[in-house]
Amino acid sequence: MNNEKRILEVCTGSLQSVMNAVEGGAERIELCSALSLDGLTPSLGLLMEVRKMFPKLKIHVLIRPREGDFVYSDEELSVMIRDIKASLPYADGIVSGALTRENRIDREATCRLIEASGGKPFTFHRAFDCCKEPLQAIQQLISMGVNRVLTSGQQATAESGIPLLRELVAAGKADATHQLIVMPGGGVNAANARRILDETGAVEIHGSCSSLQENGRKETSAETVKAVLNNIK
Repeated sequence: MNNEKRILEVCTGSLQSVMNAVEGGAERIELCSALSLDGLTPSLGLLMEVRKMFPKLKIHVLIRPREGDFVYSDEELSVMIRDIKASLPYADGIVSGALTRENRIDREATCRLIEASGGKPFTFHRAFDCCKEPLQAIQQLISMGVNRVLTSGQQATAESGIPLLRELVAAGKADATHQLIVMPGGGVNAANARRILDETGAVEIHGSCSSLQENGRKETSAETVKAVLNNIK
């Protein structure tokens, strides 16, 4: 078993979900909106309020301007770069990325996003799960200086993706000059989080820890966050 501290990154799509995640013990979140659309860029107002309320919380901000594919026009990239720069005073990291029409890493577009991030940690999001030749794609991300990649191992859930995730984790650690963190995400819960980490060698894991609340909305649950954290210790 890896002795490094295991980290749960909680994906939050509302202020209430952030509050619940913190109550449950989360130390890092991915902040976004529209989780029903697999996550879009959150409002600047939400980001600013979360930072004000939780000054010590690690906030990684999703930059994704629309639903659908990850092939972006120059105009869309300009929007994304503006969103990144507006987020930097309040964010600890940026989560984004772009693909070509052939479902490969769009190196030029992603490098522009990384440059706009001003040296803050950059996570390549689950667009990676659409990539052809994932092991080659990991090498590209390493060469670009990407800090981590969020992936389900190109399966419907991270648990189903364990075989590829294991290979990706090993590839991310293999380069002596730049270590890339592979963070499993997708269907993560208290029952499977430890298995995913144990069997892949990963030390970070990502999940929304959500459940249907009394108000009828699906939000991050403080109890589920606690359960996952207890499971991965």
